[in-house]
Amino acid sequence: MAEQNKKLNMKGPQFRNLLFFLLLYIVGSPFLEPYPSLSVFAHISLSMLLFAAVYAVNRQNHQRSVAIALLLPLMVLYWLGIYDIVSFSRFGANLLFAVFYGLLVYSFTVQITHAQRVSTNVLFATLSLYLIIGLFWGSLYAMLENVSPGAYGGTLLENTQNTFHVFNYFSFVTLTTLGYGDITPQTAGASSLCQMEAIVGQFYTAVVVAWLVGMHVSNKHNKDFSGAIE
Repeated sequence: MAEQNKKLNMKGPQFRNLLFFLLLYIVGSPFLEPYPSLSVFAHISLSMLLFAAVYAVNRQNHQRSVAIALLLPLMVLYWLGIYDIVSFSRFGANLLFAVFYGLLVYSFTVQITHAQRVSTNVLFATLSLYLIIGLFWGSLYAMLENVSPGAYGGTLLENTQNTFHVFNYFSFVTLTTLGYGDITPQTAGASSLCQMEAIVGQFYTAVVVAWLVGMHVSNKHNKDFSGAIE
């Protein structure tokens, strides 16, 4: 048990660094895509995000080893897909992205649920997990579009060649249930994915916020009670 708690220890800058690279990629990289000479920096920021995510994965049950094993072929296929060197590389990269992000969701959820108090690292981890969920569904949308072209339609998809950022944007719009309508599902399968993400987004917000508030109030009550006894 002591060894397990040690492995699930959330001390350190891992989640702070991961959150920084997540925000850098999600917010900054779309501005670089229209400029071919600068778009490479968007791909580099994603690569740095993935490496930072590996170090935030806990080592219990060899989860970090699995993440590293997934990351290596993922990076190869991703960079091959950028330059269309291998025909199946984009689908393969999206598939590995979905598996990799799924592992991150599981690992981060385990670490957060084992937290004993609301700390800065727990808040970093909670927000990072929310953003990773958005990227996870974005990779599912991109993979579905690879398998079934035309599964999604809209003005943004018509006006861009690189749909990677577009599907990430659509994912976060769906996750937060904004529903701008500039991208819409065109098939039953695509609609099903959107429904599930919207449900997860609402469930996450309601449950996690309530859990954080409850744990903070409980810890404060226990601290005040211990102080009164002393």
